Order: sequence, then structure tokens, then C-alpha cells
Amino acid sequence: MYLSLTDKSNAASLITLRGPSFSVPKASGFVPLGVEANEPNAQELVNAVDRFYDSLNIGSSGESDPGVIFAGAGEPLLRKHVLLEAVREIRERRHGARLRVSTNGLHDLETCDELFNAGLREVSVYVASANPEEYTRLMAPTDGRGLGDALQFVERCSSNGIEVEVTCSKAPGVDLGAVREVAMACGAVKFREREYFQ
Repeated sequence: MYLSLTDKSNAASLITLRGPSFSVPKASGFVPLGVEANEPNAQELVNAVDRFYDSLNIGSSGESDPGVIFAGAGEPLLRKHVLLEAVREIRERRHGARLRVSTNGLHDLETCDELFNAGLREVSVYVASANPEEYTRLMAPTDGRGLGDALQFVERCSSNGIEVEVTCSKAPGVDLGAVREVAMACGAVKFREREYFQ
């Protein structure tokens, strides 16, 4: 289950970084919130998770648990306080539920501590390139952050005991081997290449 918190971002959105012809598959059920939409509060997110698990007729853990991913057209950690509140409540109600945040990692390192303390144990961080200039060109961060900040985020989450997956699109010219190498050196336990859609 994917939960979208916002369509706002502090860099290029992870959806647009998949390439100009990428679109989210219709079968996913994903719908952008839209400019005029109200962003969900923590209770609305928790209620959506409850409905999701109730419809599956499973417990909330084990191999059959598809998990919950905080992602979307925007950067979920821009609404960190809502996300943290939702994670704590979901953890209380659904003890074994797999929860993950998909992020660009362009945030203060204290955010990693807060995620861990709220009970989050999985993070997916998009790293567009291992080359700082290329990273900045592709990601277009709006707040002066860059590759070093994203890698420090990976490192801090990992040192906190959060399982970190780093993802990267096969964009033209991007050295995926270099991204994998730097990601693993920073403590990521998984690396996933994503297709790039021209």
C-alpha cells in the first residue's frame, strides 16, 4: 500500500526522475493529491492502513504482509510530523506491519533519529548519481542540499539500525556501479536499479 502525504517536494520528484515518459501504473491505484487537495492528517493515514489490512483478512506481519510505503508525487518527509505520528499509531495498532518511507534523503540528520524512535525500520533513499554536479543537475534541490547530504542521511539511518535501500534510475550517463558502491559504503543493505523511461 502506498500512502501519499504531499505533492510538494524539495527537489525533483522521484516520479519525474524515472524519465519523461514514465507514468505510475494504473493498477497501483495511485492518484496524485493535486494542487487543490487537502493533505491527509495522521489519523486519515492510520484509518487508510486499517481499511487496507482489514480488507486483506491477514494479520499485520509475515510473508503475506505487503507493507505500507509512505511515498507519492511529493517528498513525504516534508510532512515529517504527520508521518511520525502516523507511524507511531500504526505501530501501536499493527505491531508487525512493514512500514517504509521512500525519500530523497535531503533532510536534517535528526530526521533519521526521529524515524527510528517512531518505530520505522525501513527507508528507501533515491540517489540520482554518485557525481555531485550530475546529482545536483538531476535532483535540482531547492534548499542548497546535495549529494553529500543524501549520503549522510543514508549513513545516519543505517547507523541507527534502519534498513536502507538505495535506488537509482538508469538515466543516460549515470554510472550505476558508482552509485551502488557509494551507497554500500554508506551502509545501505540493498541497491535497486530502476528503469528510466525516455
